[in-house]
Amino acid sequence: MNRRTFIPVLLIVAVASLAYAIYRSTTDTVTQMENGRQIVYGQPMHGLMLGLCIFSGFCVFGAVWLMDKPDVRTEERVALSKRTLNT
Repeated sequence: MNRRTFIPVLLIVAVASLAYAIYRSTTDTVTQMENGRQIVYGQPMHGLMLGLCIFSGFCVFGAVWLMDKPDVRTEERVALSKRTLNT
């Protein structure tokens, strides 16, 4: 996989992880009381959201780092003419 394909993949993964973190943070919290016990559904998971945000930050950082590297290609010199010294 080269840089031209890896940069968009990193950016798509970063956007997807941020979107999922936002989706999980905005869910409704449902609290039920059954037999004197309180049960909570849909509680936001702060550790998951923090991890997803950190992961997407690393993905964006990696994409920027890959964009910033210069594409260095070296070629050997090829002699187009062969000159000889006639003495």
